[in-house]
This record gives sequence, structure tokens and C-alpha cells, in this order.
Amino acid sequence: MRHERGHEDVRLGIVVTHPIQYQAPLYRHLAACTDVQPHVFFLTEHGVDSSYDPGFRRSIQYDVPLLEGYSYQFVPNRSPRPSPSTPFGAINPSLPSRVRAAGIDALLVHGYSSPSHWLAYAAAGRWRIPYILRGESRPDPPTTPGLKVAIKRAFVGPLVRRASACLAIGTENRNFYLAYGAAPERIFAAPYSVDRDRFAAAGEEGRRRRGELLGGLGLDPGRPTILFAAKLQPWKRPLDLVAAMDQIAGRANLLLIGDGPLRPAVDHLCADRAWMRSLGFVNQREIGRWYGVADLFVLPSEREPWGLAVNEAMSAGAVPIVSDAVGCGPDLVAPGAGWVFSAGDVGSLADAIVQALEPGALTSRQEVARRVAAEHGIDRTADGIVAATRAVLDL
Repeated sequence: MRHERGHEDVRLGIVVTHPIQYQAPLYRHLAACTDVQPHVFFLTEHGVDSSYDPGFRRSIQYDVPLLEGYSYQFVPNRSPRPSPSTPFGAINPSLPSRVRAAGIDALLVHGYSSPSHWLAYAAAGRWRIPYILRGESRPDPPTTPGLKVAIKRAFVGPLVRRASACLAIGTENRNFYLAYGAAPERIFAAPYSVDRDRFAAAGEEGRRRRGELLGGLGLDPGRPTILFAAKLQPWKRPLDLVAAMDQIAGRANLLLIGDGPLRPAVDHLCADRAWMRSLGFVNQREIGRWYGVADLFVLPSEREPWGLAVNEAMSAGAVPIVSDAVGCGPDLVAPGAGWVFSAGDVGSLADAIVQALEPGALTSRQEVARRVAAEHGIDRTADGIVAATRAVLDL
């Protein structure tokens, strides 16, 4: 039911690097369905028009609306090299004055990696605006050098402890906040989520058109189909998936979606494997169909703070296999929705695929995957943000 705006509405400022396809539906949901009205401060204009993405190594323009249905402003960026992905790619000296002028009641800041993030926290302190921290950080691995941990704790520890609330995207992120001194009662669950309804509908279409889509690629629709969809970066380890498929003699179709520095290597491998296809970059309106075509979605990354593609794939009906370095594993996959293997261990990945291809193995997990995906929907994320905002304002 749509929320009718009234005198109890509160205004939540949100500081983020740029318009992101995953976050826009959340902002629209907050604006339309809750009493917490977002006003988003974008630090760069990346993504508004066709923009070069260094991860994809090509210009990208997403084909879904990024700026509709909520209040926002672009803060002038004075960085000589504007970028949402480098520490000094967002330098926005007017951010504090814009935060004050916006008349917000609380401020939600995504991350702490750029100077402008710290300007936002400083502005909140100066104008006595409660701030809410949201990020992707996980507990420091035991192998992290002691000096690096000490420096991080010296800067980030006070930021976490002084936050009026922290939003946990999942179990490991919650553990990070606890390790850095947040009181448990100030941590609110606001999981990373996607527009589940859109991906569920696209997945249904993909299943209906499975024969057409796979046949058009020269693949057998009767064989199980495995999908990788991510930037073709070395740390995403797509070549591990190809090696694992080699170990099981290509018992399934393999589709790789994405672009990046490993694209030539992936295309070269396709030439010798009749069961493998590389589709390149696929935009948002189309990718949901490919998730629906797939039986399995594999993300073998050696590091991954969360892995929102796993949310997308599960919402569309695919069963996930992820490495133990993928942050969403404990929340999305471990509850019986799929398989988790040791990152970098091709044999472990091959074993997981073999288990998944056993008769009945996918059927028993598909329903779990859909249920878990539904439990990590935009409405639950919004509920966490609303609860945190009302708590810090004593409403």
C-alpha cells in the first residue's frame, strides 16, 4: 500500500558516489511507500549518460531508469579525474553546505573511502545531524598486516562508534561493525537487494524462451546450463569456471556474460569448446532472461564484498554456486539455496557442479533459492533503513 505523505514524514539525506542501478529502486520505494523521504546527494555524474567503466573496459549506459521517483541533487565534483571507484575521484567541497541547506533530519552515508565521505560525516557533526553508516566492509582477515589493521581501526573505529546507527548488508558486515565497536542495538539489518519482481518476471520469460535463446547460440536446450555474469576481471576468476568445466568434460552448457580485461582469453577458450559461449556485456533489461535460462549461476571470485548478481540470479530462478570469498554466501547461499566452494580451488568448484548436476539436486534447491531471494527484497532493505532512521530520531 502506498504511504500517504503527512506531517510525520522525515527527510533522510543519502550520500552516494553515483546513480547505481541496484539502488534506484530502493530510493523509489522509500519515497513512495514509507514515511522516510530520501534526498540523495550524488558525488559524481558517472552513469547518468554513457560513461567509461574501467572494470568493463568500455563505455556503459544502463537501460533502466536511475533518476526517477525520488529527490536528488548532483554535488559539484572538483576532482581532476572524476570517478566513483577511486579514492580521490570524488572531491565535493560544497557538500557540507548543501547538506545543511537541504533541511534533512538524518544523514545516511555509503562508505568512507573518499574525502567527500568524510566531509559528509564532518557536516553531520557540525550541524548536529545524526548519521547512519552503511558500507560493505567485512572483518579483517587474520593475514592482514598488523600495522594496516591498527591504522584502519584508528580512523574507522571512531566513525563506527560515533554513528547513530549502522546498517548491516549481511552477517559479515554486521560482524565488522561489532568488531569496530558498534553497540549491537545500534545495528539494523538492511540487506543488499535488487528489484526482485523485475528479475522474477524476466526469469520466467527466459525459461519460456530457453529453446529459442540457447538454440540461437547453437547450444542444446536439453542440457543443463551454467551462467557466469560479472566483469571479466582476474579477481572474479571466470577462468576457474572454465577449468572446472573442463574437468567434468563439459557436461553442461556454459555462458559467460560480461566484458573486461579477460575478454580476449575467454573468447579464445570458447573457440575450442562447443559447449561454451561468451556473450559480452548484456544490459539490465536483457540479463534477467539469461538468468532464467540458466539452471546454475556461478560466482567464483577471490574477493567479493557481497555479490548482487547472486540476488539477481536467485530472483530469476537460478541456483547459486559461490566461492567462500563471496560476502553473500552465509546469508543467501548457505541456508540450503546452493553450494559454497573454496575460492581458487578448481577441483572444489568442479565437485560442486557435479553435485548440482545429480538428479533432483537442483529441484530441491530452486524453491529455497526463490524464498531466500524474496527474504532479501527491497522492502526488507527499506524496513531496515526506516527502523534505523526512526530510532536515531527517537520517533
